[in-house]
Amino acid sequence: MYEDLDDISLIVRSRHEPEVFGVLFERHAEPMLAFFARRTLDAEAAAELMAETFAEAFSSRDRFRDQGVDGVGWLYGIGRHLLSRYFRSGAVDARARSRLGMPERSVTESDYERIEELIDFEGIGGQVREALSALHQDQRKAVTLRVIDGRSYREVAEELECTEPTARARVSRGLKQIATRLEADEAGAPIELEKQRWKRRSTT
Repeated sequence: MYEDLDDISLIVRSRHEPEVFGVLFERHAEPMLAFFARRTLDAEAAAELMAETFAEAFSSRDRFRDQGVDGVGWLYGIGRHLLSRYFRSGAVDARARSRLGMPERSVTESDYERIEELIDFEGIGGQVREALSALHQDQRKAVTLRVIDGRSYREVAEELECTEPTARARVSRGLKQIATRLEADEAGAPIELEKQRWKRRSTT
């Protein structure tokens, strides 16, 4: 019955019925995960940022005021703030999750694959290639094998003659540097563009 409520109504109602907030999560979790994935190019960071955004939103729902910004705009406002903090500090803030006592959740191999699908490397391939030249040689080769050539982490590790965790770390560090550049290019992208981009993906 809650599915027919708009985002603002869900937020307001969740103040007295906390379980209602779950509908908001189900409605926006995956597009928000895609939002973070495209900007961080890092599966773990994207998953953490998405979780922290909803934890912070849940914690601050009593302070939400309808001032002409719809519910999804409010969520993405929180998300952008956390994303900026992530790029400044190099780590995802976990204060809201800690306050709520939320357990840490590791990112599984299937999670990695799904989040990498959401990143849409094909769509940003040109920008990624341009940023590759600034990377350290080891990171550049790892990112090229994983992102450009689409090789598995096992294959990347074999090619680089290292362990899979090392290969994953090199890819992660390289993508983080590229993501910083991409975020600078897209910092002004409006939320409406994010919604339209997700709608196009959802209908294909």
